[in-house]
Amino acid sequence: MRRKCHTCLCRTCLNTCCDRKECPGKKTECKRYSGFRQMSIFEQQPEPKYQKAPRYSWSHYGITKERYRQLTEYIQSGRYAALASQAAHAANEMIAEYILLSITKNKSYDELQKKWELREIKRIPCCRTDFYGYRRYFYYLLNEKIKEIGK
Repeated sequence: MRRKCHTCLCRTCLNTCCDRKECPGKKTECKRYSGFRQMSIFEQQPEPKYQKAPRYSWSHYGITKERYRQLTEYIQSGRYAALASQAAHAANEMIAEYILLSITKNKSYDELQKKWELREIKRIPCCRTDFYGYRRYFYYLLNEKIKEIGK
C-alpha cells in the first residue's frame, strides 16, 4: 500500500484527497473532490519585489542634446534646486541623492563607486544601467516641471 507523502504536489497526493490538510477521506468519499488538479510553481506569477528601472533612450523622452545641456546648467546653477529635488525623488526615492550628486558635481556612476570605495558616500543601491535609466527619467520629469512654469 502506497503512503501519502504530504510534502509534494505529485499525482498520488493530489488524487487521494481534494484538500490533503483538512479532508480525511479518499477521492471516492470526498464530496469536494473535483478530479486531478495539476499545480505548478509556474502558474502563479509572483509579485515583483521592486519596480523595474526605466531604460528608455533620450529620444523616447523627447530631450535633445541642447535641452539636456540646458537642464544640466539649471541644476548646477541652483536656480531650480527644489524642482530638481522633487523630480529626483519622483524618479526613484532610494537613489535621489546620488542622481543629484552625479549631476551637480558632474560625476559618473564609476566615480561615485570610487567615492563609495573610499567610504566617502554610501553604496549606490542599483547597477549602472538602472542608475542611468533613472537619471534619464529624472531629466524627463524635470523637463516636464520646467515646461509647466514656462522655461
